[in-house]
Amino acid sequence: MSRIRIMSEDLSNRIAAGEVIERPASVVKELVENAVDAGARHITVTAERSGIRRIVVADDGCGMDADDALLCIEPHGTSKLRTVEDIDSIVTLGFRGEALPSIAAVSRFTLLTRTADSGEATRVRLEGGRLLETAPGAGPVGTTVEVRDLFFNTPARRKFLKSPATEAHHIEEAVMALAIGYREIGFELKIDGRMVFNCPAGGTLEYRLRELFGGGYAGNLIPVEHREGSLRITGLIAGPGFTRIGRREQRVFINRRAVEAPAIYRGIREGYGTLESESGRFPPVVLFLELPPEEVDVNVHPAKREVRFKSEFAITRCVSAAVAAALKGGGRLDSAAAGGPANGLPLSGKVPIARVLEGVEITYRPKNALQPDLANWHCVDEDSEEKNPPTAKVSEAVGRSIPGDADIPEFSSSDPAPEMLTDRDDGATGFPAGTGASISPEPAKPCPEPEPEPVSIAFAGDWPEEVLGIFDATYILASGREGLVLIDQHAAHERVMFERLLAEARHTGAASQRLLLPQTVELSRPQAGLLLRNSKVFEKLGFDVEPAGGATIIINAVPNSLGTRRALDEVLPDMLDELVENASARLPVEPEYVARAACHAAVKAHDELTLEAARELLRQLRRCRQGTLCPHGRPTMVTITRKELEKRFARR
Repeated sequence: MSRIRIMSEDLSNRIAAGEVIERPASVVKELVENAVDAGARHITVTAERSGIRRIVVADDGCGMDADDALLCIEPHGTSKLRTVEDIDSIVTLGFRGEALPSIAAVSRFTLLTRTADSGEATRVRLEGGRLLETAPGAGPVGTTVEVRDLFFNTPARRKFLKSPATEAHHIEEAVMALAIGYREIGFELKIDGRMVFNCPAGGTLEYRLRELFGGGYAGNLIPVEHREGSLRITGLIAGPGFTRIGRREQRVFINRRAVEAPAIYRGIREGYGTLESESGRFPPVVLFLELPPEEVDVNVHPAKREVRFKSEFAITRCVSAAVAAALKGGGRLDSAAAGGPANGLPLSGKVPIARVLEGVEITYRPKNALQPDLANWHCVDEDSEEKNPPTAKVSEAVGRSIPGDADIPEFSSSDPAPEMLTDRDDGATGFPAGTGASISPEPAKPCPEPEPEPVSIAFAGDWPEEVLGIFDATYILASGREGLVLIDQHAAHERVMFERLLAEARHTGAASQRLLLPQTVELSRPQAGLLLRNSKVFEKLGFDVEPAGGATIIINAVPNSLGTRRALDEVLPDMLDELVENASARLPVEPEYVARAACHAAVKAHDELTLEAARELLRQLRRCRQGTLCPHGRPTMVTITRKELEKRFARR
């Protein structure tokens, strides 16, 4: 008896659905792509319970007649391919004819469609792939698809979906990618009754990015225009120094299709050269590559995200040349180039408060002192640093540009390891100005404080005993019992900041500093949504935020341990970047994740420290519960043993 059997149609459809429909965002992507191919000028996407309960995609495209409405739900039913030769010159987003039958196989599916020359619409209903009804209906020209109870008949797939907040984030990303690629189409996205964005049709790429990610994001981009033979590269790339965590912000489009292509990523990296030097950070880019369809294969995976090129080396070289040329030009966007009015005001007519205050000159000089916010903090006399003139740096990087606005003096080493103090923003603490929580010198006038409780030290190995120097303004060199200890100053400071922020958030709440004038910041839509949905968590860490419409946020207070300007311009966006980048595992966010992300305020590699600041950092690191690892799991220190040194010098 034969052991091989032909699968039933129901089983094969569910298997195909598993390849094409991974999550609610996959449904949204496939339906919106069909709407784009149908010539829609406006597309509305609505999701309930982040698409798990209900998804509706409505467009004003060409629509379908009654016959096509039935054929489109058949496996491999498509209007985009006619012959075998067509597969080599695909110019549409969809072409496989698998999306609609795959969606219908795992949901309760309703299709309402009408053409311009038809007096009535056609309604088609399916459940789990079984046709329930075909009937005339009423509706406008175009197509509306409603998907309910996704994966109701495949509980294993539904079980492995992430939280509603995570699935909502993926839907936002899917629609934003299409909104960036097709700016002649208006896109409207609503999730759980909340308007995520509403982008009108028309406008330039720059203006569309301002609508989605804010003016601060778009203002740091440089235009790209490059052509070699049949390949044309356009778009925008980040200027020097503008980076984000992870590669998620590197958006690449091949003939307007959002794709992932290692050859293009290599070209971006080579084009930036030494500018992309900090590990784990990538410059945002939005690149459009136009090339003949026969030069690229998009039929690699059912999801159509992966592509292959006939000549990957040529693509990499051209992208590298385009990026390098744009960086050499160094042009920046302005409001007129971005498609906005000549006066730079947003088209919505809403004027940010920062714009109103630009013409107001307010001059004040804050008192150069630290306010004691917590019981175990120390007060510092304003003039105490004047009595301790700067001494020679132990770093070899003489003449290196130091972040901040003042030279960094040395401090007396006689203090008994005080706690972290608020950022002074004046460079007088031994850390570069604006590097977040600082390490304080010996206080000249200590405030009354209780005796510190003993802290258990998790690390009992070869702890560094004496600081010997600093190498490359990055690694603190110290002697240990077993050999030479190298401490990564950034990782060590991250650990100190993390444990302090987390302790404050879990107990009394972090001390915050009210701003004299509330500041507005423009974030991307995902960043703003994440921040507002988790405002209580950020409040525990010292941030006081409120919405100002769209993706604009008003900041009323920042943590005392962060410098105001740095908190707004760098720390908060980096925190949100990391949280959004890891949204699949960390939504809704918890204080631990926010505190970990906040550690971007720590001193960086090549921020020059004084010898005493390095000693103080090690003293505070020793007090940490786990001082040998940074919050992200990297080691804070490594030891080169005496045995290894003797082996290197041929003593053994």
